[in-house]
Amino acid sequence: MIISINNLKIIINKARKNREGIEMADIRNIRKSIKQIGKLLFERELVDSSGGNISVRDGDKIYVSPRRTGYDHQWEIDEDSIIVTDLCRIPVIGKADAVSREASTHYYIYQNFPDIGAVIHAHPIHIMSFGAAHMDLPAISEGTRAILGSEPISNVAEVLPGSREQAEAVVENFKNRRRKDPETPLICGLPYHGTFAAGATLNDAFCFTEVANNCAKILINRQIMFGNDPRADFSVHKQFTKEDFESIDKTKEVCDTGFVYRDAFGNETVYGNGAKTGTDDKSHSTLIDKITGEVLKKLNEK
Repeated sequence: MIISINNLKIIINKARKNREGIEMADIRNIRKSIKQIGKLLFERELVDSSGGNISVRDGDKIYVSPRRTGYDHQWEIDEDSIIVTDLCRIPVIGKADAVSREASTHYYIYQNFPDIGAVIHAHPIHIMSFGAAHMDLPAISEGTRAILGSEPISNVAEVLPGSREQAEAVVENFKNRRRKDPETPLICGLPYHGTFAAGATLNDAFCFTEVANNCAKILINRQIMFGNDPRADFSVHKQFTKEDFESIDKTKEVCDTGFVYRDAFGNETVYGNGAKTGTDDKSHSTLIDKITGEVLKKLNEK
């Protein structure tokens, strides 16, 4: 029996999946997400050509960006260059020496926080301005308070980049944040160096980095624009609670009962008069059935 090249590839991939428990598509998707987030970080000036690195945990495997990603490639990296290791940096795919020089901090975070699924080390210039003054970054903007909570973003001591001391300092900073609030997102500053952010997903770590940098940008712009002008009111007028921010995600009514309008089918309807908002599965299915019926009716008329 002659086996084609394509069929042979399918057989090999199935064998790998059965032997290693690895979905090849998952490897590709995680690597693709690191590539995409890396490019986005560079475009938003959250990393630069001198450094920054990204990692993602998938079960017992760690996916990590290669060293000199910024300097050599300006964050235009190939997916296949992303290294896969175990939790102690033993390579599964790629070479251990190619792992980012900041990797020790990434691995130490994963070893100490089982809930963390992604880590980003960035060089966001506005947060670094606070770090250069050894100042905590207050959570002022609503976006920062909603995403990161009200706890200021603090800095670790100055330590050698990529060192074991840096890894220990970042983890201790994160543990202090968790002691104050067990659910607080993890982010800290490194004076004259950058930031580390860790979350359940890569989107989380990216969002923590960006909203914190935007908060720093607001504070810097505020100082540039108003300085010590006595007419400028810098106070936070409303201290929203965690519950307040959680309520943002809840679906809310957009019409008052009795509001008269034409529905999606041109029928005059009174809101609240037996009408549903379409937020539950049953009403959603009913709406789909109704639309399908209307479409079929139109097709039959033709």
